[in-house]
Amino acid sequence: MKQYTINGFADLLVSSTQFKKLKTREKKLLLLDRCNWYISSIVKQNIQEDKPYGSYVNLNSQLLKKYLGDRIYKDIQLCLVGLGIIIENAKYSTTKFSKSFCLTPKAVKLGVVKTYIYSKKIINKSKKAAQLNYDDSYSNPILKKIIDNTLKLMVVEDESYYVMNILPEPKYVEFENQIVATSEQINQFKLDRYNAYYSSFADLNKVTDPKLLFDKPIFYNPSIAASGRVYHTIASMPKYIRESMRVKPNELIWEVDMCSAQPSIVFLEWLSYAKKNFHKSMKDEYDLCLKLLLEGRIYQYVKDNSLFFQTLEYQKLKVSILSVLNAENKPTEPNKELTRLFPNVMQWVNNIKKESGYKRMSFIGQSTEAKIFVEVYKEIPNEKFALLIHDCILVIKEDVELVEKSLENRIRELYTDVIFSEHNLYKLFKASLVSIPDDKLNSTQREKYFKKTFEEGILN
Repeated sequence: MKQYTINGFADLLVSSTQFKKLKTREKKLLLLDRCNWYISSIVKQNIQEDKPYGSYVNLNSQLLKKYLGDRIYKDIQLCLVGLGIIIENAKYSTTKFSKSFCLTPKAVKLGVVKTYIYSKKIINKSKKAAQLNYDDSYSNPILKKIIDNTLKLMVVEDESYYVMNILPEPKYVEFENQIVATSEQINQFKLDRYNAYYSSFADLNKVTDPKLLFDKPIFYNPSIAASGRVYHTIASMPKYIRESMRVKPNELIWEVDMCSAQPSIVFLEWLSYAKKNFHKSMKDEYDLCLKLLLEGRIYQYVKDNSLFFQTLEYQKLKVSILSVLNAENKPTEPNKELTRLFPNVMQWVNNIKKESGYKRMSFIGQSTEAKIFVEVYKEIPNEKFALLIHDCILVIKEDVELVEKSLENRIRELYTDVIFSEHNLYKLFKASLVSIPDDKLNSTQREKYFKKTFEEGILN
């Protein structure tokens, strides 16, 4: 069994007061494993949440007590703080969030590495915890379905695919009359994150026992939030790892998602509200919002009709719009532009934020998303491959149409006051290929290259 640690940490630990007090080898190994478990908890959360090393993460004290002991966990904290490995942010709320911790700049510089678990006590505790987590998750039908379908995945591409995509491109500059290649510094956290996901899933290619998922460093217990949204490892998987995967024995993965998902959900909710509180001043905006929703081009309309949003790349435009919808109501340029384009929608959004707090909007978005996607996911036959990722569902090609129709029907069920039989929803959902096709795999490209080189050599 393995967990994360800091490079050279064992040598640092030897100098600590806690280590020097211990007499037996087993107790020293136990202290090392407990410290590494603590470090590993921070690192795993950084990886899962895509927060670079050095970012604060919340660690629940009950969880720390469970794994390290009621009193011992504080000694471990003091040891790691004293060695300059972690920093504690003591602010917490009993009902809202736990204390947070992060790796120090010193720890980040030393580097994150994997290590073995040495003490029998921690090995047994880890196995017991994995079994309990498995039993708990497997008792819930949705989470069981997520776990079973995760086991159906296999890695088909080699590491070079994601490495070449995430490494900075070299830049060429002239230096002392020579052209020299330079590049930005490698993002070590990003590389570590990709390596962790890739190695964990490559190890599972021939595994059929779902319990073994719970031993992997990147795996975390799937859970269902208060909004109904389902969180699990595949939902956090980096883009190029997901593209490197297929469904066993060798089926390409497709995704069916909602066009402009969060703005579309906001529009659907506002259209439903407007229908019940209709005023003639809303008519033009109502017709426009319905049209854009059905055509799946909310983002494009915003870009085409705003000088501010025209200057943004597509991804930045999306982030900016989502920030306006979900963040506090402030008179920023994006906020002003969306209010100009959709005055009634934004008035409704801002009224909700004023009355219930700005976080209410993201809750509405996520809970509505769950009412659509989670409910459809539940109905997909268990023998079919399907994985839910918030506002999309992963399937194989033959099941794309089934899922598209189910999603369309679900929208019609939820919004009978807005969506009528004459409304065509085929542009609201779209299917796209996730897996790398055979002709684009690195192995295929290499084979083509060597074949071409060989043939050219023969001909010449």
